[in-house]
Amino acid sequence: MRLADHSAVSAAYALADQDLTRALIRRIREETLALLRSAAPVSPFLLEEVLASRDPQLRAALVASAALRGEVFHRLAALGNPAVAVTLYGVSGWERTPAQRAAVWQGAAATSDDPGWWGEEGLVTRLMTVKGKELLEPALLCPFPELVAHARSVLDGIAERAARAQLGGQTHHSPPASRRGWRREPGTTEELVRDLRDKDFSGEIQLPTTPGAVDWERLVEEHRAEPFGAHRLGLLWVHPGCPEELGRGAFEKTTRTGPVGATAAPPSSVLTQAAVESENGHSFARLLGPGVTSGAFPVDRVLREIAPARKVLCALPGDHEGVQTALLAQVARLGGDFAPWRAVYAMLPRFSGTVTELLDAALAETPKHRGKPWPAPKGPEFPSRRQPNGRAAWLRLYDAADHPTRCALAEHMDSRAIQQLMLWHSPSDELRAHIVQSRGPSVLAGIASDWQTTPEVIADLIPHNDPEVNAALFVNTNLTPAQRGHVLSGRRWQDGASVDTAAADRLPLTGTLVHSVKESARRPWLLACADSGDPVLCRILLGSPRAKIHTRALELRMLVRLWERHGPDAVGELLDETDFPGRKQIKHPLTPKTLETGRAALAAELEGTGGPGGLAVLRAASEAAGNAAGRAEFLCEKGAAIESDAWERALELLEEEVGPGPIPWAELAAAHTTKPLHDRLLVRLAPLTDCPAALAEDAVAAGLRLSHPEYRPRRTGKPPTASEMLGKLPLRVDNGVCRWLERAHQAGQVTLPEVIRVGFPAQATVAFLSKALAPADSGPTTDTDARTEEIRAARREVAALAAENLADNPEGWALALRLIPEFEGTLPDLLLASGAVVG
Repeated sequence: MRLADHSAVSAAYALADQDLTRALIRRIREETLALLRSAAPVSPFLLEEVLASRDPQLRAALVASAALRGEVFHRLAALGNPAVAVTLYGVSGWERTPAQRAAVWQGAAATSDDPGWWGEEGLVTRLMTVKGKELLEPALLCPFPELVAHARSVLDGIAERAARAQLGGQTHHSPPASRRGWRREPGTTEELVRDLRDKDFSGEIQLPTTPGAVDWERLVEEHRAEPFGAHRLGLLWVHPGCPEELGRGAFEKTTRTGPVGATAAPPSSVLTQAAVESENGHSFARLLGPGVTSGAFPVDRVLREIAPARKVLCALPGDHEGVQTALLAQVARLGGDFAPWRAVYAMLPRFSGTVTELLDAALAETPKHRGKPWPAPKGPEFPSRRQPNGRAAWLRLYDAADHPTRCALAEHMDSRAIQQLMLWHSPSDELRAHIVQSRGPSVLAGIASDWQTTPEVIADLIPHNDPEVNAALFVNTNLTPAQRGHVLSGRRWQDGASVDTAAADRLPLTGTLVHSVKESARRPWLLACADSGDPVLCRILLGSPRAKIHTRALELRMLVRLWERHGPDAVGELLDETDFPGRKQIKHPLTPKTLETGRAALAAELEGTGGPGGLAVLRAASEAAGNAAGRAEFLCEKGAAIESDAWERALELLEEEVGPGPIPWAELAAAHTTKPLHDRLLVRLAPLTDCPAALAEDAVAAGLRLSHPEYRPRRTGKPPTASEMLGKLPLRVDNGVCRWLERAHQAGQVTLPEVIRVGFPAQATVAFLSKALAPADSGPTTDTDARTEEIRAARREVAALAAENLADNPEGWALALRLIPEFEGTLPDLLLASGAVVG
């Protein structure tokens, strides 16, 4: 059989007089020992009995928990009993407060001659070996000189060490590091090597400019033994006289070249070898670009001496004036005819010579290329990859040509070349206009290449009203929901907005776009189908297992758009549809209420009796579902779900499917007046800004109901009051506390008489009453006069019940305490049953 909870045993002793207390100690010994070891209140009669008792178990149990009861601790400390002093004092620094330890020494003053203090397990003996400050500081007040001397010695040592540490921390400084400025000018090779090896330095190193001051052989040996870092090699390879081996090392390791301004170029073989070995060309571009910009690599020499031509063209800095001038002189030899340019493009991927040699070879091969189209043309690439290939190198030459030549060549370029030209080469407005006029606006689809396409570019492309461009925008770029709906609707864009467009004039959807939407798992893509008015897209949305319409407003708007574009027959076919590929459910994906509204609209259209037509019926229903009242109805339904984020999710769905809008507080309050809002919804609304006072007030009771572990809220019917719940739902005790009763009583939802008479099980009510009816002097109180009188009346009622059923019979009291852990009835039932059994 389980023992009664501490609160129940404490309450029994609180009601017992001295004789009954003495009798109960013998009959419920296990329960009494557990009570004494706990933090539950101990009645004055029980305390006096234990203190007067010679029972070692009772005294030990009381001492073990004495620190939890201030009055009991000081009573025990005042006895000056060395047998319990160690337990009272505590053997760890954090167990007791200094005031509690001082109380132990105050009690010891009257019994200091007791040999128990110096016994093997005595408190003084144990402290004589202790070095802890928290344990020894209170001992300075003890009546034992030897212990006082020991404590003072230890504490003085601790203070001295702390002072020394503080003094040392104030005076010790590391010597300032030498040569730690942002610029260094080593005068010898030895100093240069040390600076190059200094990993803590990231500033500028100025190499000696005096001829012969740098021992390059020594630097090469150092590099072979332990390679210099990328940045340090970058400093060396632009310096006149840098050996080719260090130049090669600079290319192999550098990710960013060093200072510019060198006047002499490294041997051309260094760059040629670097270009050949650079797989993707990016590292070569990082080497060649700054060298050309700094003047270390003259552009004319690069074009004549460095190979292969493809990598050189891709690596040259495009915005450098010298590069533009040099390339213009080269491409002028090709003229405006497509044949030599075609020869250049055909030869670029495998040509191993320099740029100058490439153009010479292309001019020689020109006759073979006359009258031929672009070799192996390709369409745009999504997303477009910026690669240093033959097409990219050819476009670098194309950029250097004059405007008439570029316009003439654009007639022959494949779509991928046009795409890369538009994306990466910033063509002039005149050239772009010429390309669009000559090849059609669909050529701009390649610009909508990836998710990083800027809103400005998107705004520039939409007005072209081209199906290919719209498809690329929808699939490859981050359109807004409004823009996605516009693309799928086929409407035209004019003056910065989507405009109403007759069904016959709407833009068709490409097969690629429809397939992408069908295979997509992106909810924004699929929801945009609802505004399209396209029966195929509507079926894709309703059949998709990856997206579901949650609001009636969006369902009805989908039917309105479908009716506007294809008429009532299309709506009827959708409502009668039985097969939605991708969705396993047999029932129609539209809600029954939406199906009913749709069929009512079709019936109104067929009747034609002068009333509103079917489309007007649908529009009115759609508007009602999306206005404030409709939003409130949706929030009432979805915001009360059991998930903790149901309210936030409901708001997100509203904004996603209906549009942004404020919380409809007035409509929510009106709905609550008609039919109480769900408890979970009330609790979620209360903390929000602008929540009406009526909802916030009712949320208190709702939160109390939800906190009851046995309460299951319902969506229908009036929720129960706390008083009704008290008599119908069993209470729960956690760690000796009935938290729900405490909250309910504190909120004024239940009274003490109700708790006494109808609360069950008895163990929970006793756990609550043991705290609620505790004497006022046991702690701070804010009780009003009415509350104080209620407590007094409840005490009298409990005492009367105990006297009526148990009187002074210790057997009855013991039986009640033995029954209470398993007893399921009320407190009066428990007392009545216990009294009846013992007769």
